[in-house]
Amino acid sequence: MKIIHQIKAVLAGLILSSSVVPVATAEDIEIYTSLGANAASSNPNILFVVDTSGSMGTKSEVKESYDSSGNYSGAGCEPDGIYFVSNGKLPDCTSSTDWFDRASLMCNHANVGYEADGTKKSPPEEGALLMIGTFSDQLAQFDTVKNKWRELTIGTSAERSYNVECLSDSGIHGLTSTGARYIEDGGTGYTSTTPADPKVPHPVWSGGSGNLQLWDGNYLNYLKDTSVILVWKTYLEQVQAAVDIMVRGNTRVDIGLMRFDKNSEGGPVLYPILDVGASRNNFFSELETLKPESWTPLSEVHYEALLYFGGKKTDYGKTSVPKSTGESTEINGGTQYYISPISSQCDKNYIVMLSDGQPTKDDVSASRQGVLPGFTVGSCNTAYTSDAWDDNKNAFNSVSATDDNCMDELSAWGFTQDILADDASKPETQGVQNVITHTIGFNLGDPGGIRLMEDTATRGGGTPYFASDEASLIEIFNLIIASALQVNSTFSSPAVSVNAFNRSTHLDDLYFTLFKPGDGNHWDGNLKKYKLEFETVAGKKVPFIADAISTASVPVHAIDDKTGFFSDTAKSYWTTGAADGKEVAEGGAASVLTNSRNVYTTTGTYASSDGVDVPATQALTSGVNAVEISNSALTDSLLGITGYPEYVVGTPYRETLVNWANGIDALSQFGTANTYTDARPQMGDPLHAQPALVQYGGTATNPDLIAYVATNDGYLHAIDTKDGAELFSFIPQESLPKLSTAMENLGGPKLYGLDGDVVAWIDDVNNDGTISGSDRVVLFVGMRRGGRNIYALDVTVKTKPELLWVIKGGTGEYTELGDTWSAVNVEKIKDGSTEKTVLMFGGGYDKAQDSATVRTTDSVGRTIYIADALSGKRLWSAGKDGNSPTAEMEYGIPARVKPLDISGDGFIDRLYAVDVGGQVFRFDIDNTNGTALSGSITGARIADLADTGVENARRFYYPPDVALVGAKDGKYHALALSSGFRAHPLDTAVHDRIYMLKDRDTGLIKTGYTTLLESALHDATDNIAGGDGADDASRDAELANIRGAEGWYIDLEDENNPGTWLGEKGLAEPLILQGQVILSTFTPNMFSSASICEPNIGLGKVFFMDIQDATPTFPAGIDKRPQRHVELVRGGIPPSPNVIITDEGVPTLCIGTECLPPDLDLGVRKTYWYEVEK
Repeated sequence: MKIIHQIKAVLAGLILSSSVVPVATAEDIEIYTSLGANAASSNPNILFVVDTSGSMGTKSEVKESYDSSGNYSGAGCEPDGIYFVSNGKLPDCTSSTDWFDRASLMCNHANVGYEADGTKKSPPEEGALLMIGTFSDQLAQFDTVKNKWRELTIGTSAERSYNVECLSDSGIHGLTSTGARYIEDGGTGYTSTTPADPKVPHPVWSGGSGNLQLWDGNYLNYLKDTSVILVWKTYLEQVQAAVDIMVRGNTRVDIGLMRFDKNSEGGPVLYPILDVGASRNNFFSELETLKPESWTPLSEVHYEALLYFGGKKTDYGKTSVPKSTGESTEINGGTQYYISPISSQCDKNYIVMLSDGQPTKDDVSASRQGVLPGFTVGSCNTAYTSDAWDDNKNAFNSVSATDDNCMDELSAWGFTQDILADDASKPETQGVQNVITHTIGFNLGDPGGIRLMEDTATRGGGTPYFASDEASLIEIFNLIIASALQVNSTFSSPAVSVNAFNRSTHLDDLYFTLFKPGDGNHWDGNLKKYKLEFETVAGKKVPFIADAISTASVPVHAIDDKTGFFSDTAKSYWTTGAADGKEVAEGGAASVLTNSRNVYTTTGTYASSDGVDVPATQALTSGVNAVEISNSALTDSLLGITGYPEYVVGTPYRETLVNWANGIDALSQFGTANTYTDARPQMGDPLHAQPALVQYGGTATNPDLIAYVATNDGYLHAIDTKDGAELFSFIPQESLPKLSTAMENLGGPKLYGLDGDVVAWIDDVNNDGTISGSDRVVLFVGMRRGGRNIYALDVTVKTKPELLWVIKGGTGEYTELGDTWSAVNVEKIKDGSTEKTVLMFGGGYDKAQDSATVRTTDSVGRTIYIADALSGKRLWSAGKDGNSPTAEMEYGIPARVKPLDISGDGFIDRLYAVDVGGQVFRFDIDNTNGTALSGSITGARIADLADTGVENARRFYYPPDVALVGAKDGKYHALALSSGFRAHPLDTAVHDRIYMLKDRDTGLIKTGYTTLLESALHDATDNIAGGDGADDASRDAELANIRGAEGWYIDLEDENNPGTWLGEKGLAEPLILQGQVILSTFTPNMFSSASICEPNIGLGKVFFMDIQDATPTFPAGIDKRPQRHVELVRGGIPPSPNVIITDEGVPTLCIGTECLPPDLDLGVRKTYWYEVEK
């Protein structure tokens, strides 16, 4: 067999696509924001253990209880102001500006008492904010200038009057008690309908950082008011009052209560861990029963708490006085067990141990220690005798002593061991569950007691706290709850990830575009440089990615083999100071950005013609296009900020925004605190955009190479690869109104700006490898989800960019152009007898596909375009309103089209295109007939691989790769492709497949177009041709069937359980190389025990299959079905496979950051064709 595969040579270097990698959205970012398969968004479980020993009857003077009708002073707080914090600490009113007017609080739950079912208490009761001065919930603020909800933030005094709403009110109470119930952008900020809760995006609520704590300014004054009458209260009464305030003032936590046994035998679960909003009154009733009437068996009660969390047999709680509540236990086989409060394997669990003294009458025997799996029996000993009840009061004899108190050993066990035994019938028990212990020493002065509290918390993964009165207890309780909620909110905080289309290489230099998913509109991004090096292992050159400190004698691997991502100690090029490691925002090109940058836009009018706009002033370096405060042409209207109030006090909004856009730290987020002129070392995310590399001159060892990188903040950056310095950046005029959203970053949907690939047309007329004379360099960049435009910039002089034109989707001859997902191909054709450089691209994406569950026709994107590269003018298009009407073109074409030069004369004569309706099209271009394009192109559908059913709603977001195959069944063009729902990678309903189609008409002009259906293809899923469980006769019959079919397909089903579909799909371009198909797939919900509670980044695989029969080719040791692929170390959507050939001529296959020698004898040829005999 002879296979001929055309590979386009790139003078400056090989551009690679790569990716490694957290309310799900119908976008591919859902893998970064969605929870694991079993990760419920559950509340943290917090068990409070209250000391009821006799010493808690000690009295001290404290302030009388807070009276909301009183007027207090002393803290300098606004008495009618509501202060807010996210860290649980009490606000400092002398410096804090984070407060709003009391009248702006629309959160009825803060002001009025509610039952758990959402009904108001009867008789009426004050809400927590009025009753006790504090309330906690997720909050949002309505911006009356923009008519949008946002995170709660105060920049100016005017914003203090903006309405503030809480999540607890959603669906219950709106602007008024009888009015609308859900918040929604626009109008008054509410809607009278009943949509899904909440209507506005999740990040708006408290910025995704858990609850915000509200504090009444009058209450804060009360805490500091020295004139308040003092009363005597016991320690226990002070604890009870603080716990009462904590329970009344918080939401989104589950809380339980334990006490000490009256007879000093451990202690019971007095109130089971339940949602704090449910049956609060029952909790208060139990809290009020506490009396100072026992000893201090600290380790015993801690032991019982661990039994409760672990769902083990009751011990002390079975006979204690009082006994553990029946709600916390159950009888199983005649034995009483605790009902574990852990309801999800992703629950966060806490014990809060509060005590005022040393342990007394405290003994966790060896037999009890043995109940805890993995506990080192005898590592501690708290035995005491009846006539020496306090002989164990000294918590530590020495560091290595085994006769000290067991509480710290118990907390260490709970933090490091799996406290809940696995039960196959209970999903919540799977994986590892542990518990964190915090301690609170109340009026604790004994050094031994202090040390026990400190060591118990430290070894238990928590924090030791110390309090002396009711006020300090309240603050500590809120600190603990705030930290618990922040830990829970990391469910939606994703791991640092690398883009799915984003790595470029020049010789042995590798350039990674990275991004870090976030909760707000802006995501941090960066461009970093590494090198591809080789080391000899067992006599073989093995590739690795090296960092900036690697040398030939001391090679340093930048990638952690265990994670597939950059190691903590890796240092990228251009990075000064410490290693940037896996931190996206540190190091790289972002770190060398200055406060004196060349940032350009266009401010003038356009000359519009047939959907192409040409700016009045094309030179971006013209003063009217400068992003500078002094540029009067850069108006509030262009920026979309008309009427905006100050964002930084004392500075007009426009000045703040323009300075920020120009790279100045206008919000004082970097550099010196409270200064507004430092550099802003921050880039937006290049989520999908692949950069372009352009070599202007230099040498192979010292190239003058510029990387052009697009980001979703709306910037196109020009980065000098010598030092990472930015030469200039360009912001399209259409993206200017998005800058304020990026700067404020106050929550809401992910911001998209320039999210398409950057493609460079390097017209090196004299082929000398440098840009000089009449040479030309033009960049083309689309917007993907950012919009429907394509921009063309002349960067022939790298410091003097010009905007040539803008294709405006939805206008003129580009009415059909949707979101510009399809990267342009710069190619040559003949229009009549005239040679032309043209752009070939698909019609783009219709966002309506995001929510389509079956094959659904689109309203835009249903076409293919050929446009003049210099003018942007449309020369030809397919589709219902194009030059070549094709009735079947009813679905968008977000994929790059696949152009081929079949004749080898330098002109494109074949196009393949795929759509999101599961169809494949072929168009043939006759460059020899001397007629215009409209009369030179024919084409039609050649395959239909989907239907109207949910399971068969296959979509193609990526083009096929094509190779000419000469086989026993004749010569054909093999098209390799895979289906997958790129906009919804977590989808599991569609049955996706890998395909190889045979286009048997290999001539320049097809004589007739017929549509292949799946029935004409061979099902090669079971790999019988490769010998998977078959004899020779079966294999021969299988091969004969494949040869007789019009191609083959493989079901991407569960290989270990055929017929079960896990949602595996192809989300990248395939590669045909030396007779094999190499492509990557993504499978959601593939979790290890360590990742099941983390974002659903899934599993990546790379398939290696023979192009003819789908049998395994690498690294197969046996021809079993699973041998077709290898699993990638790093999770997430993998990129397309790429072969890098360095100046040493060593071929290397890389998928993201994972590289391996493909053991393919590629040879290094300076030709356009590889020929391989097999």
